[in-house]
Amino acid sequence: MESSRFIQITPEILIEYIYTDQTNPTTFNTSAYPIEIMRDGHTSGSYLFNTDSVSATMGNYRDISAVALNQNKTQYVSLDTDVGVPYNDYDPELTDSTNLLQTFSPSLDIEYDRVKVHFIAGFNFQGYDGLIFNVTCPRRDGVDVNLSAINFLKDDTPVFNPDPLLIADKLFSTYIEWRVPSLYFMNYNFVTSDPNGLGYKLTEGQGFKGTPTLNLQVLGISNTTVDNGYSFYEVRELNAVNILSRDIYDNLYAQVVESSIGDYFELTGVVTGSSLSNFIAQLNSSGGNYMIFHEITVSEQIGSLFEQSSSQIISQTTDFDEPILFRPIILNSAIAVSFAINYTLRLYNRADNTQIIKNARLVSTDTKKYGRRLMKINLGVVPTVANVVNQIAPDDGRNIIVSTGSSLGSNRANTSEQIVEKLVVKTRYVTSFRDRINVKASIAPVKIQNITETDGDTI
Repeated sequence: MESSRFIQITPEILIEYIYTDQTNPTTFNTSAYPIEIMRDGHTSGSYLFNTDSVSATMGNYRDISAVALNQNKTQYVSLDTDVGVPYNDYDPELTDSTNLLQTFSPSLDIEYDRVKVHFIAGFNFQGYDGLIFNVTCPRRDGVDVNLSAINFLKDDTPVFNPDPLLIADKLFSTYIEWRVPSLYFMNYNFVTSDPNGLGYKLTEGQGFKGTPTLNLQVLGISNTTVDNGYSFYEVRELNAVNILSRDIYDNLYAQVVESSIGDYFELTGVVTGSSLSNFIAQLNSSGGNYMIFHEITVSEQIGSLFEQSSSQIISQTTDFDEPILFRPIILNSAIAVSFAINYTLRLYNRADNTQIIKNARLVSTDTKKYGRRLMKINLGVVPTVANVVNQIAPDDGRNIIVSTGSSLGSNRANTSEQIVEKLVVKTRYVTSFRDRINVKASIAPVKIQNITETDGDTI
């Protein structure tokens, strides 16, 4: 699965580099998602773009990019394609538009990572006209090639995050996002004898430096000059950082699942082929001193927007394989369409203050189940008590039949002892008695006073 690396590039800007899954990477075929490469004679480097036709999916296209105009990269120019003649068609040091598109025969599936730049709530560019976000990697001769050079201006509109990202007590509410080819896979698939490879085309056949790293750089546009319709920028570096081309902790991921044995959720870190305790023990054996912070936020979907309703942080220093048991309380369960549990697993090394961060998210529509009050079943009056009526027949002998017949046609009266012998006793069980007193059962002998015969019948 994908994994993220977070870099606090400035106090107001957080870069999230999202590595594609190494076992099942996200790929886009060059026939449906074309690639352009621009050579830059000013820096001897190259720039990679996707075409405008796939801008909605890829986000890295020429119209929103900028290129350096000098060797020390202090001057840039916008590649705005809405200008009558795009700048790369005007400057002979740049590849013209007709020669940008790359031909792959056969077409290739290219693995892509993602770059997501988060802005703190209320971000205002701090006096700059805009920002340029470079993602570069070193060619074998040491020259940087650009996987992207996004030009984000003050009057551009970022995407509003319906579920803002809360990290280190900072709320990042907007973002921009684009895709870049995975350096790890470009380097892995590079073959010096295969000119059809993307790494070969991007590096002009040189390949990449041994164990190449990615450089993430933020430039602030301190001054903008418009000349003949072209926007020229004076820039200064705000910050830059190098990261690995792949996630070395790709076997670790965060997990949120609904429990199979109760009405709650289980949150934990999962390590492929091992356990979280063993994973942390290996980190500690290399000089680390790790603990875990579990950051849990719940957002409720009211209409089309998610609104955060709760947030908490739980620390864990032992028993790392034991999941965190969590039951959310959905405050607006009567009207909420769904709710989301955003889980950040943060492995914090107390020895050097470094962190490993993994994220997981679960969305559920079972809002009433986790409302303020538990669901109840109406059983009426509880407990239900049965009303038992025991009616005792009068003890006057009128309910006893004393005559009997015989095959010989003679009738005679039964004695009281014979009557008792012929009684059938039936027992019935009831749930409960409201009143257990005055319940009476008895047997009494009957004395026959007179026996008379009338037309053959005995009375």
